[in-house]
Amino acid sequence: MTAARRLLLPLLLVLVGVLLTPAAVTAAPRSALPGTLHLQMVPPIRGVPVAVDGNTGRSDAKGRVNIRVRNFLGLDERLKVGAAMVSADRKVVLDRFRGSVDHGVRDRIVEVGLRTIRRVGWRYIDRFESPVPVERVTSMRLRSNTGEIIELAGDQLAKPLWLAESRTQQGPRGLTSKRLYYVVDAVMVDGTSVVNRAGQKFVPWDRQSWVVQLLFFKVSFTASDMFFPRRAGSGIQLTRADGRVQRLRFGPDGSVLVPDLPRGTYTLTVHGGGLSFGRPVTISRDQEVMLTVISVLDLTLVAVGVFGVAVGLVLLGRPHLRRPFRALRLGARRAGRRRWRPSAAAGLVLLALLTAGGLSAVPARAAPAAPTTSASPSVPVLAYYYIWFNPTSWNRAKSDYPVLGRYSSDDQEIMRRHVRMAKAAGITGFLVSWKHTEQLDERLAALVEVARAESFRLGIVYQGIDFSRKPLPLATVRTDLALFADRYAADPVFDIFDQPVVIWNGSDRYSATEVADTVRQAQQKLQVLGTAKSVSVVNGQSALDGQAYYWSSADPLVDRSRDKLTAMSRAVHLRGGLWIAPVSPGFDARQIGGRREVPRRDGETLRASFAAARLSQPDALGIISWNEFTENTYVEPSEEWGSRYLEVLADLLGVAPHPDAQLDSSADGDDWGLPAWAALILAIGAVALVPLWIYRGRRRRRAAATPPAHTGATRSEEAPLHH
Repeated sequence: MTAARRLLLPLLLVLVGVLLTPAAVTAAPRSALPGTLHLQMVPPIRGVPVAVDGNTGRSDAKGRVNIRVRNFLGLDERLKVGAAMVSADRKVVLDRFRGSVDHGVRDRIVEVGLRTIRRVGWRYIDRFESPVPVERVTSMRLRSNTGEIIELAGDQLAKPLWLAESRTQQGPRGLTSKRLYYVVDAVMVDGTSVVNRAGQKFVPWDRQSWVVQLLFFKVSFTASDMFFPRRAGSGIQLTRADGRVQRLRFGPDGSVLVPDLPRGTYTLTVHGGGLSFGRPVTISRDQEVMLTVISVLDLTLVAVGVFGVAVGLVLLGRPHLRRPFRALRLGARRAGRRRWRPSAAAGLVLLALLTAGGLSAVPARAAPAAPTTSASPSVPVLAYYYIWFNPTSWNRAKSDYPVLGRYSSDDQEIMRRHVRMAKAAGITGFLVSWKHTEQLDERLAALVEVARAESFRLGIVYQGIDFSRKPLPLATVRTDLALFADRYAADPVFDIFDQPVVIWNGSDRYSATEVADTVRQAQQKLQVLGTAKSVSVVNGQSALDGQAYYWSSADPLVDRSRDKLTAMSRAVHLRGGLWIAPVSPGFDARQIGGRREVPRRDGETLRASFAAARLSQPDALGIISWNEFTENTYVEPSEEWGSRYLEVLADLLGVAPHPDAQLDSSADGDDWGLPAWAALILAIGAVALVPLWIYRGRRRRRAAATPPAHTGATRSEEAPLHH
């Protein structure tokens, strides 16, 4: 018992001590203790300043900072990541933290997202990489991929510019830095933009010094007499888009060369040598422009013709004035010679000759030549058209580029020029590759607006597959078709057949039942075609309104494509469907992993493909393609081939477009809508009508004043009707 008491007494003392110890002595939480905060800059940039609790630090080459803190409580308010210059051309500002800074209490690395800003500069060059003085540029508009618009003018064009270079965003594994890019929307010179919109892209992170290429062209101007094959005029008056007028004199060879004319539309007038009407001309390439002058000699010839008509009409109405001429004629006969007898008939002949001369004086480009072939089909000719091009699209798997530049499909001016080139070559419309996305919806709406203004037709190729070529969910297909039908089913732009045509790319990936259920509602407003590649699939898709075979890799000079197309056509027509037969100028998809190449053979492949398609009795021809530059099936004028394949196609279709009509929108004629020769002939006709009207009036008055002959009562009673 004594031993137990001895042990109990120390235990009681310990217990009393514990009870009497203050609570503050208990262990403090780790967040309240001093420690080291580990920060990681995103993106990893050296030299970013960090300050907390009087301690400062800067990020190392890997963007890391380790800094002592007195505790981790309320650290968000005490930690300062300052906006700072980290190099001569880059500065940073704090964007965000990932989570809370207090997480660093457990030796975790805290991510610090930064926005970076870069100082960039630029210079201008022409197509041949020669420098263009900045003084020639009036303004420039840049647009970032985040939608920011930057307008520069005046002194701003010559000074470096600070641009947002990157921003951070939250990803599944933490913060990531997204680099920004900018495209050049417009560079204004002399009142016109000399770049293709969004055709040039710059990433400040990769390049601090930009080179902006401007479209200047070498243009030669000449003028000729309207009726006679000779040079005319002493020079031209050139009115630029900004209203500035410039006079240029012709050289000894009768021409004037402007080596650096900005792309745009100008009004041209010839001065000296006669009468010249203003003519609008659109410059979009190196070219020669021929103008027409009505010279003094032309006017004299017209005056003589008008005088001859007037004299002939006067002599016709006054027989007594013709007696001297009759005597001269009789004298000439007696002398064995025949002289010209001035008469109304002679005057009319002269007028006819003048008219014929005026017509023959029309430049070749003003009147299209007669078709060189009678192969013009009686069916629509539709070219597959792609609206997916962004500035970055041209950086992947391309070996050739459009003559119009590396354009963006947002550019409505590019669309307009595409439509005009296609129409000039005999193409009826475009089959537009589309599915429901915000960007493609906007581009389709812009193209519809252009097509409506140009009286051009459109159809749709609905992309029912994704980028990896997997079929879209049927619910998505059904919704997209309904959306298109609601927006465009009644639009005359899509009036190629009885209803708008929609080609469902990928329809062969579904069962016949799935296809029928998906298109049943849409077929009330649309004609939905499939893309079957065999007769068996055609027979299994009887619910569709026809088929459009996208067969661009066939070699019509080697393969038995003619037999297959004929079999496909027969199967489609047996079911009462529409058949769109494929026509292609060649194929080469090796840059995207393909192995097949079909050479173009300077147009022979296109001719053979066209012939095979025509023999299949199609309801329309599908040209593959207008602008598929990845698979090299395009007929759009390009840097390598020029307009060669549009010319071959035009020849096959029985039209003869002039290159000017394909590559620019130059308008032959006067500002008031008529060529000079037509205006002159109309003036001749108006002047000739004056003596005719006078002569007719005199005849009526003379008839009214003449006493009635003794031919009976009926004649006398009719006389008052002339009054």
